[in-house]
Amino acid sequence: MSNEGRSKRLKEIYEEIETLNPEILPDLNKMIRLYSQAQMLIGYMDADALYQSGRLYAERKRLYAETIQSESGTVAEKESAAELAIYELRLQEEKAKAESRKWNNLFKSTDNLIIALRRDERTALEEYRKANDLNA
Repeated sequence: MSNEGRSKRLKEIYEEIETLNPEILPDLNKMIRLYSQAQMLIGYMDADALYQSGRLYAERKRLYAETIQSESGTVAEKESAAELAIYELRLQEEKAKAESRKWNNLFKSTDNLIIALRRDERTALEEYRKANDLNA
């Protein structure tokens, strides 16, 4: 699945979650399942962004080395030319790192949300059990 497809599916998952009521136990259970599915997609998006960052890093290092080799002049002049040559790649690399950080943070927050929802689920189940014990 492409990142475009993942983004579309992620949007669909979040839209479905919005229709659910966490106070209704079957809805709460479905929310946990949907957030877990979203987390898988988020993990793929983070991995892709991390790959892009690494690819850009390698490309930047290659261009830097090629520029140093092809330039003439002092070491300082060669390094200056190389830094100018890789400027745009540095910006792209940082953008890819920021994208990875965004997905990583979303992954962690979703993980924390799933933990909280599971705690709510356990509490609701315990309340239902107590209510059933009182009615029995």
